[in-house]
Amino acid sequence: MASNSLVTAIGNVPSLTKTLVSLLLIISSTATYYIHINKDPTQELANQTDVCPILGLVPGLALYRPWTFLTAAFYESNIFSLSASVVVLLLCGKYLERAWGSRELLKYIVITAILSNVVTWFGLVVTFYISADDKLLYTTQICGMSGVFSAFLVAFKHLIPEHRISIAGLVSIRVKNLLGVATVASIVCLVAFQAIVFYNLVNIGWVIGWIYIRFFKYQDGIRGDHSETFALVTFFPEFIHPIIRIVGIPVYGLFVRLGVCPVHTTQSYDLEGQSGTRPAANGTAEAERRRALALKALDIRLSSKTPATQDVLFDAKDTVALPTTTTSTLTPGLSTEEFTPETKRD
Repeated sequence: MASNSLVTAIGNVPSLTKTLVSLLLIISSTATYYIHINKDPTQELANQTDVCPILGLVPGLALYRPWTFLTAAFYESNIFSLSASVVVLLLCGKYLERAWGSRELLKYIVITAILSNVVTWFGLVVTFYISADDKLLYTTQICGMSGVFSAFLVAFKHLIPEHRISIAGLVSIRVKNLLGVATVASIVCLVAFQAIVFYNLVNIGWVIGWIYIRFFKYQDGIRGDHSETFALVTFFPEFIHPIIRIVGIPVYGLFVRLGVCPVHTTQSYDLEGQSGTRPAANGTAEAERRRALALKALDIRLSSKTPATQDVLFDAKDTVALPTTTTSTLTPGLSTEEFTPETKRD
């Protein structure tokens, strides 16, 4: 019975997600084999470094192997992180591929994977020039899907922010708060295990994911999600919102002048600080129009899929089925509280 459930669950995984999981397993296995055959038997085990410069991102060699800025994201260096990454990629990739489509999901993964690795690499190189520590260049390895997974959490906050998941029936948490849990975990790992790469990937990955969805991702001909509920300050606790506004407003203005971020039509309103003069009626209507269009397109896309069985691990039309239980029905794009008959009629 369990084997039949597993086969059914795997069979319901979309094609791109299957390909990404296969790529993760192949690259991680190849890198492990490369490290094994290149170990020096005459050298003490404690002095050997477990790095794979042809697939993992080694800062001092990255410019000679530029493809590692992408392949490093699909290389997990141990069996525990590999197992966790396979499960998370199956569950999250399955939902996002059905919600966004294969092309958009692939674009999102490639952008967040490469840019999070590039920024982390740049930070390690700068730290090397400050500290003159050679280990940062040749024994430190950037690898893993931490940056991509933190960007996934941003995507879920964009799609289903108010949905609740229950972990083992003990803890219930809203999807929009999962990113905060991941950030705290990265800080703990940095302090306890000096996991600077993991810390950087997690916190850089979600920022890149937010920038892409906020300003560049197209949904039904509309570029970006400029709603108040997706502003930068909503990712932080309320007590530091004033600091985020002080920093966010000039940084956003600088990026607009540099052409990095597009200018929004309601320029008198600060998109990131949620302050300033804004036409309330027009802003509300625009936000509701975006949500209605996104929900309508998602319903059409999902209705064209084959109905899922009860054994599906994670389906965009059903409740979340982790090793957990959920407390509400999964409604892409809208929370239970936000869904009204007026929105549906739009």
